[in-house]
Amino acid sequence: MKYLIVNGDDFGLTKGVNKGIVESYKNGILRSTSIMCNMPYAHEAAEIKELCPNLGFGIHITLDAGKPLSSPEKVPTLVDERGYFKKDYRQALNDADVDEIRLEMEEQIKKALSLGIPITHMDSHHGVQTHPKVLKVFIDLALKYGLPVRSTPLDKRIIVEAGVKTIDNFVYTFYDKGATKENLLFILEKLENGITEIMSHPAYVDDELMKISSYNVKRGIEREILTNPDVIQFVKERNIMLVNYSIFK
Repeated sequence: MKYLIVNGDDFGLTKGVNKGIVESYKNGILRSTSIMCNMPYAHEAAEIKELCPNLGFGIHITLDAGKPLSSPEKVPTLVDERGYFKKDYRQALNDADVDEIRLEMEEQIKKALSLGIPITHMDSHHGVQTHPKVLKVFIDLALKYGLPVRSTPLDKRIIVEAGVKTIDNFVYTFYDKGATKENLLFILEKLENGITEIMSHPAYVDDELMKISSYNVKRGIEREILTNPDVIQFVKERNIMLVNYSIFK
């Protein structure tokens, strides 16, 4: 069988992002999302779960956008002088204290669990999980909380060897210039057996999104493609099963 998880990253970033994820679920092929727990609209998860009962909610571990949930004095190596995560996260993580990384990641997990909805999995913003310092903590916390995770070509072997449940295939090419209907149909045509995740970023593009994210207009295009009748029909004709990470339970 071919099982497909279309995950909408960045839930909670703006109201337009949340609205786009709901639209892509109700009228499209999206069945999963992941919450940026340090963002202003993360709390909408419980309300939206009521509206979208088969939408899976994961945790989008964030170490380079917005402010940490931990107080800045507890994670000084992760933040700048204003108390925000450092933008150059690769260099920042090279210099970061592992205990501080663990503290903040666990705070984000606890926040997600406090929202009153089932949490299906864990992934990360901008793939920070692939950084060596983060990956060990990522795996430790996945095992501690019993969460399956997104894996990428950069970290899949280590995740599998650690005994963490994960997907068989990860597709990250439905993004930016790859956010076209033709490319998505090509991806779906080449879908392998097992569980595949396609990363996506659907949204309604509002002023708030334009101000805080450099990846903005394309999010609206992604939403339109994920809800395109040709795409929906293609999935049905190929007997592709649309699922979320709760398939691992």
